[in-house]
Amino acid sequence: MTIQGLNHFTSGALHPVMTPAHVLILLGLGLWVGQHLPFRIKVPWGVFAASSAIGLALSATNWVPTIHPAFLAVIALGAGAVVAVGKELPRWVLGVFCAAGGIAIGLDSAAEPGTAAVVFSTLLGTWLAVVLVFVNVAHYVSLAVEKNKQWLHIGIRVAGSWIVAIALLVLAFALRKHA
Repeated sequence: MTIQGLNHFTSGALHPVMTPAHVLILLGLGLWVGQHLPFRIKVPWGVFAASSAIGLALSATNWVPTIHPAFLAVIALGAGAVVAVGKELPRWVLGVFCAAGGIAIGLDSAAEPGTAAVVFSTLLGTWLAVVLVFVNVAHYVSLAVEKNKQWLHIGIRVAGSWIVAIALLVLAFALRKHA
């Protein structure tokens, strides 16, 4: 996880935006939250922030040694499908996806062994990055949707379909690699 030439915090912050499955989950969940007005992010943000912190803490303890890459792809696939379809689901479904996505990203972002300060700095950078990306995507999508232009809604749904397509490829590679 450490990137040569960067401090541990910056390396941790860059990790989620350099991991395709993490990017897909963050984009899918952010699009999903921002897609439906009125824009309410407190609950999804809280669930996602807390669950990603729990996942990162668990990764630091090595209590859960690894997470299967297919699980990450399935979460991204589900979020992308909901965005592509454009139908609003009950809020609890979004909460479950936010919790699963946060925990999965956290568990998949284990820091390299080191002192407690180094591990904490790396995981703090990762946590801040995933939360900021999630919140920013949701916020900017909500601003676009608020304009109530049909082409923006179509663009968001197309982005969801691209997430589905890419997540299917990631899922196929993950299943083939671990078969």
